[in-house]
Amino acid sequence: MAPTDEEIQPPARQADPAGATPPDRPPAAGTVAPAARMPRWLPRAMVLALALIAAFQLGSWAFHQLTALLINILIAFFLALAIEPAVSRMAARGMRRGLATFLVFFGLAVVTAGFVTLLGSMLAGQIIKMVEGFPDYLDSLINWINQSFHTELRRVDVQEGLLHSDWLRKYAQNSAAGVLDVSAQVLGGLFRLLTVALFSFYFAADGPRLRRALCSVLPPARQTEVLRAWEIAVDKTGGYLYSRGLMALISGVAHYILLEALGVPYAPVLGVWVGLVSQFIPTIGTYLAGALPMLIAFTVNPWYAVWVLVFVVVYQQIERRLNMLSPAETYRELAAQLSKLSPEEQAQVLQQLGDGPRRSDAPRPRTSTPLPAPRGAIPVRVVRT
Repeated sequence: MAPTDEEIQPPARQADPAGATPPDRPPAAGTVAPAARMPRWLPRAMVLALALIAAFQLGSWAFHQLTALLINILIAFFLALAIEPAVSRMAARGMRRGLATFLVFFGLAVVTAGFVTLLGSMLAGQIIKMVEGFPDYLDSLINWINQSFHTELRRVDVQEGLLHSDWLRKYAQNSAAGVLDVSAQVLGGLFRLLTVALFSFYFAADGPRLRRALCSVLPPARQTEVLRAWEIAVDKTGGYLYSRGLMALISGVAHYILLEALGVPYAPVLGVWVGLVSQFIPTIGTYLAGALPMLIAFTVNPWYAVWVLVFVVVYQQIERRLNMLSPAETYRELAAQLSKLSPEEQAQVLQQLGDGPRRSDAPRPRTSTPLPAPRGAIPVRVVRT
């Protein structure tokens, strides 16, 4: 009888007496090994990585979209710090902070509107004068060209050539197409101005409430530091702007006297222009401030422009020498020197400035009674990032 399938099956392996399963044999040559299973944590890690990438992209897009708004809020915050001393003084005399803030903003708006109106009228008058005198300028230029190069140009021919030129037609078409862009930019500028005014009014009117709201989420030790930093920022910002305003007033009066003595038109407006631009625009403010008076003086007499240039340069040198002797310039020089030191050396210098002399350097008293700590000593905490 032929053997059956059950008879030819190999005998089952005997279990290990210790209960351990014997290791599997390696696959024979020519066979494919079974694929390894995916770890359970890998899908969740991939999903988490994709979620983080999506969150980063969304945050980056939102930040780029809100950059203009954040800059406007920052400008409004510094503007509120600048006007808060005046608002606080008026509120200390019994006036409500909202009304005091409104009066300060109203005064600033009146001064700004008056300056812009005077400057606009000056520029409009100069433009009208240039347009009315353009034919005379063109005639003098044509006569000079005819005499120098022995040509026979006429103003009528030049005007017809300009009116029928291709570049003038293209310029007119591009200007007509850009009217909408200019209108959009003007509306955007007005919207940003209103945004800055609204936030600065809120920061100045509700300054104490805003400080309390911010400090309520901080521990008591941090609250004292935040309030002290806020007060220092208010004092320094307001003092800086007020000092710049005083220097702008002195500069404007000095340039007004010169322009009035030379007989340059619009001397008051030009004096205000030089004072504000030279003091509140850093680096290039001096050159911008002196360019406009020189241009207006050149239309009267070319030598007047030279006198204005000399006066602007000499005045700026005198002002710079006076600023170098001021405490603010000394503090800026000290800050520049501190920035060159290491963090440990900066901490030592700040500790010496804040806590006074060290115990090892302080003279020992002759009596056994300890000396009281100085009242003016303010501990300075150095935060390392």
